Amino acid sequence: MSVGERYWRLGDRLRRRGVLDRRKLDRGLRVSQESKRRIGDVLIDMGYVDEDQIAQCLADQYGFELEDISQVKPTAAALSMLTPEFALKWCVLALEDDIRFRCVVIDPVNIELTDTIAMIARKPLSLSLAPRTPLLQAIRAAYGLPALPVAAKSRRRRKPPEPETVLQRDRTMLLDAVYSELGFDEPTRRVS
Repeated sequence: MSVGERYWRLGDRLRRRGVLDRRKLDRGLRVSQESKRRIGDVLIDMGYVDEDQIAQCLADQYGFELEDISQVKPTAAALSMLTPEFALKWCVLALEDDIRFRCVVIDPVNIELTDTIAMIARKPLSLSLAPRTPLLQAIRAAYGLPALPVAAKSRRRRKPPEPETVLQRDRTMLLDAVYSELGFDEPTRRVS
């Protein structure tokens, strides 16, 4: 990989691999900007790419190993460093507590997460990546939590919510909270 290729954006990487065409990328970027969501999550929700493709692109882009999550065996010492709630919330699986604290994550550039883990472990981190759904399943299994039912893959693409609908819902929830805080029993005016 050339130095220039290392700094390609995720969408450009997916296009270069032939996974995504310009039209789909442009639509995904528009929805991402309107909804304030990350492009990878938007493209997955739109059915244009899958989690494995996103994880592989991120691993290539940032130089992390893509972990075969079915082959990992977390140690009890590593698991004891992070609570199950923390692991599920941040989608991180602790593997080894050795000279370095070794973890599998979905987002290698989440500085808040990596700084927090480093502070908890009190040692340098060694990160690898995995797709979200298999990683969440592995976290649940490692902590002895019940597995979530696996949704059957639909042949139809899921249609993402329209940004206007999401914004309207958020606006309505905000107004309801404000009315409640001000002591009104029923909002007298709803935004339509």
